[in-house]
Amino acid sequence: MTVGSAVLLSGCSGEPEAATPSPSPSVSQSRTPTPATSPAPTPASALVVLWYGQGGSERYNELVRQARTSHGLHEEGRTVFDFKYLSEALRTAEAYQQIPDAPTQQVWASGLQHIRSGMGGVLSASSLAASPLPEDEARAAAALGWENVGKGLGELKDLDTRFRTFGVLPLKDPWQD
Repeated sequence: MTVGSAVLLSGCSGEPEAATPSPSPSVSQSRTPTPATSPAPTPASALVVLWYGQGGSERYNELVRQARTSHGLHEEGRTVFDFKYLSEALRTAEAYQQIPDAPTQQVWASGLQHIRSGMGGVLSASSLAASPLPEDEARAAAALGWENVGKGLGELKDLDTRFRTFGVLPLKDPWQD
């Protein structure tokens, strides 16, 4: 009965109800003190979601839309030389801040590079090029250019999968027609 009264009294006095056992010396030596001023690290998924929500989605969506449009016209057998809108979308995407997750940024950068390289190949193969290529070389350069644009689109599709893995649910899906 005395023990119960002591616990009851300590509970009423504002002190902890039960004493916390102090750690053994071996346990306290293995712990590393954490400074109270350092913020907790933000997980990569939260940073990617933040990047996407603060303007990354507009860059990503516009680039996908323009690349799909140009590549789609090519696949329909139409001649495409005007990359004005795709070029603008690409420049805007390249100028935007990097994705704060290294593997995701690598996929993004590779997609951008493939699209840029592909556009360059297609344009160098055109009759509008500063130094037009011979016909056979022009056909090969154009084919390689469109192949690179296609690879870039594939990497942007992979990026979409990564975004969704991080919990990004786009309001407007750039892969839907």
